[in-house]
Amino acid sequence: MNKNIQYRLEAVALRVMLAFCRILGLDRSSALGGWLGHTLGPRLGISRRARGNIARAMPELSPEAIDRIVAGMWDNLGRTAFEYAHLDKFSRPEESARIEIIGAEPLLELARAGQGALVVSGHFGNWELMPLAMRLKGLDGSGVYRAANNPYVNEWMVAMRRELIVPEQIAKGPKGTRQLIKAVREHRFIGMLIDQKLNDGIEARLFGLPAMTTPSPAGLAVRYGTPIFPAIIERVHGANFRLTVFDRIEVKQDAEMNSEVVRITQALNDFLEARIREKPENWFWLHNRWTN
Repeated sequence: MNKNIQYRLEAVALRVMLAFCRILGLDRSSALGGWLGHTLGPRLGISRRARGNIARAMPELSPEAIDRIVAGMWDNLGRTAFEYAHLDKFSRPEESARIEIIGAEPLLELARAGQGALVVSGHFGNWELMPLAMRLKGLDGSGVYRAANNPYVNEWMVAMRRELIVPEQIAKGPKGTRQLIKAVREHRFIGMLIDQKLNDGIEARLFGLPAMTTPSPAGLAVRYGTPIFPAIIERVHGANFRLTVFDRIEVKQDAEMNSEVVRITQALNDFLEARIREKPENWFWLHNRWTN
């Protein structure tokens, strides 16, 4: 099939799914997406990658334990996909209890002082809700995204994020880097996900394995003094979440710049690993994350 036709059909299917989910409502959409996810997802060929990744990262787990994680991951992914039709509802005052926020006070103090920060996470829970929750707290800023392979889907996602999550969307890449530096200099709050493989990144360890990782947050913290906070959003139950902001990662002012970038990047990977171990089904195991 012609690639352009395939992309158009995928975009049409997405819009049909979203329209159907709008009719269902948020909670029923989330529940249906979860059921479809954990029922069908583990049977898909791509789940072999998830099982392989889990076995590689945590070889102590039994095949049965790995299967439970894969099923839980697909439940979360199905819910996340079907929740896209309802992202606007999370901004409504009557739905504010759906996202519990813990540990945000240091960020609020920075905002009151006219400062910004980097809030760094991975593909946990419904990851789209992390920058939205920040905005609802008054932490105005930017979101960094990786473009979807399908250009029509990507166009829709960027427009949706600008309207419903944060107005400034920064694409990864050279042009985006200039935007990112501008946002840092303007003391904005910037949400970043750093758990995907970046071939031109730096080698850090994740579960003891070499993982090419973006040095961007560490580089910005070292070069511009931007505060950097790791965070995680987790699905508590149904379409309800908890966003937890952890302690700031301090920059050693007297350290050599390159070595400090490496240290902070590794600290961020250590944070991600710890959170994944706590609740492995809450993470996206389908990335081709490791070097080999």
